[in-house]
Amino acid sequence: MRGHEVALHRWGGEPDVVLVHGIGVSHRYFRPLAAHLAREGRGVLAPDLPGFGRSPRPRRPLTIEEHARVLAELLDPLLDPSRPATVLGHSMGAQVATELALVRPDLVRSLVLLGPVTDPAARSAGRQARRLLRDVRRESVAANVLMLRDWLRCGPRWYAASLGPMVDYPLGDRLAQVRPPVTLLRGEHDPVTPREVLARWAAEHPEPVLAEVPGEGHVAMLRRPELVARWV
Repeated sequence: MRGHEVALHRWGGEPDVVLVHGIGVSHRYFRPLAAHLAREGRGVLAPDLPGFGRSPRPRRPLTIEEHARVLAELLDPLLDPSRPATVLGHSMGAQVATELALVRPDLVRSLVLLGPVTDPAARSAGRQARRLLRDVRRESVAANVLMLRDWLRCGPRWYAASLGPMVDYPLGDRLAQVRPPVTLLRGEHDPVTPREVLARWAAEHPEPVLAEVPGEGHVAMLRRPELVARWV
């Protein structure tokens, strides 16, 4: 895709849901959600973005806009033109999903942005790191082990180099231009995406749905896939 190999993971039949992961991780933390959606008869696609998971590393980290264009090229031959997808993006993946809806609205039926980033009040690597460390206490041991393995595979240098494009992306401004329906979703105790920030972003879209997953932190779909699946 635009010179990039992308590892793609599939569940179910004809695809109509796309799951886009966050920084440093991969499709793996979506497995419970994807399996739940497949049991409900949904076809699910979950790519590893270039440089993450099983996808080879480009010469440099891609910008959010570049990730969205690669994703569009990947999805083009896979989606039925008469059946655009619901796209769920988590954390940095929410930025990529938003950009996809702007550059290729024909591919996106609706957006679910789970734990979107970045809070304008925390646009620095240090502040993001501190919030992620606070979230570790909210997640299960299994979730922390899974994400730690992905972060180690990603490596600290690649992770740090990928932070700049994520921190700089103006999600609120871009969200104001999105036309497909948008659901803004967070875990009730998510320190990375505070409730007031989600409410501020909701004000940027004409008709957003604003919701929380009770009792969860930033990675709400891992322990409560059935609740996140309802919003999908």
